[in-house]
Amino acid sequence: MNGFWAALSPIYLVYAATAVGVLSILAMGKNNLATQASAPESAAVPRDAYDVAYLADGRPRVVETAIAALLSRGQLQVGPLGEVAAAGPPPASPPVEQAVHQAAGRGLLASWIARSSAVKAAIRTLETDLVQRRLVSRRRPLTSLGYTLTAIAVVVLAIGVARLVYDVGRSHLNVMVLLVFIETGLTLWLCLVGSQRITKTFGERTVKSLPPTTAGATVLAQAEQQGAGGRGSGPAELVALGGLAAYPDKRIAGGLMPI
Repeated sequence: MNGFWAALSPIYLVYAATAVGVLSILAMGKNNLATQASAPESAAVPRDAYDVAYLADGRPRVVETAIAALLSRGQLQVGPLGEVAAAGPPPASPPVEQAVHQAAGRGLLASWIARSSAVKAAIRTLETDLVQRRLVSRRRPLTSLGYTLTAIAVVVLAIGVARLVYDVGRSHLNVMVLLVFIETGLTLWLCLVGSQRITKTFGERTVKSLPPTTAGATVLAQAEQQGAGGRGSGPAELVALGGLAAYPDKRIAGGLMPI
């Protein structure tokens, strides 16, 4: 046993804990430890096309759906270069459409409209509502890399506990073992923080929207079934599921640039 513990030097545990910690820092945006929440049946009902749009493709799809709704009512028009401009009075509601109409102004590409502070604020409000209704989760599902890092951190922690018990039995406490505990605890904390990390802006394409919960995925599947059956499929509903390419007027759809 002495030979085994001598080979299993605390410094090796420190190296392992440090490596896992560094990998966790690099992967904080991808390795998420939380499970998706479920929702009561009463909450798992879409209120409008914007719920479906967010569940289908997140924040960009919400903006595209608002553009489709405003185009269908003549409150926006498409320019020769694919820009979208306000045409007519702003809508009375909902807030997303009001923000898109305001941002479009004299003409902007859809991707630039999505970057508007007013549009971002309106989508954050929608996002908060979806979270409260448990259709999306602020926690992200664990990836395979996250499982691996967490498993390694737990193994290192277990070995550190065994080494600590061994050293205490010999009336000798190695400071390096305590360092292993600190580093491994920090690693597990970083993984937890990564699972709850929410990006505040979505100006770049790399930013992810909140993932649907199990209830949200069910709502989306039901909306897709209804769309396939042609029930309640106006321009906004079609774009919510299929993006701007699904806009029924192909002449207009051809001139639009997806976000």
